[in-house]
Amino acid sequence: MDGNDSVEDRHAAALLGDSHYERIKLQRYSLFKLSLPRTLALQGLILGALALVLPLALSQPEPTRTLLGGDVLAAEPKFLFLGAYASAIELVGVLGCCYVAYRRLAADDVLSEREVHDLLAIEDVATHVSLVTGGAAVAVVHGFFLIGLAGDPLVGQFQALVGRNPFEPGIIPISVAGVAVAAAVLAVLALGLSQALRGRLAY
Repeated sequence: MDGNDSVEDRHAAALLGDSHYERIKLQRYSLFKLSLPRTLALQGLILGALALVLPLALSQPEPTRTLLGGDVLAAEPKFLFLGAYASAIELVGVLGCCYVAYRRLAADDVLSEREVHDLLAIEDVATHVSLVTGGAAVAVVHGFFLIGLAGDPLVGQFQALVGRNPFEPGIIPISVAGVAVAAAVLAVLALGLSQALRGRLAY
């Protein structure tokens, strides 16, 4: 109950406050009505989840390691392209949120209604693409590694079903270690930015 009261109080404060941006944001329809700090935190968590491909890869049984070429850290399975795609999507989302945050902090009190709607459109795209598309891509990557954890029976069934080996090297050289390190660095960046903006932007 106290949590709901707190949210309602923040809504009321934003609606009655001086920020033209916050009033319009709360009054318009949006699938995700999140504050910029909360969006950045979720982007950081998705990137952190992507970084978990490292321990997942290291946990693969010997048959799957063989399919990955033996050295799982240097392995470049074709499905890992989705991991690189997710990192890129999250980076674009973080940059989009940072741009909106910068504009708000620099000139929130003088933004015109048109400028507010333009910034909200950027925020919506950055949020939806990073949380939905990026999150789905990370889930698929984890799914392949979880199939690998099951070993020969499930991997063999999956190969027979799709007619190809998803663990074989892809056309684009993207390694497990490379994706994990990049995701971890971006996760720290996104979470750090979220903390830095938490006290400055209510929505």
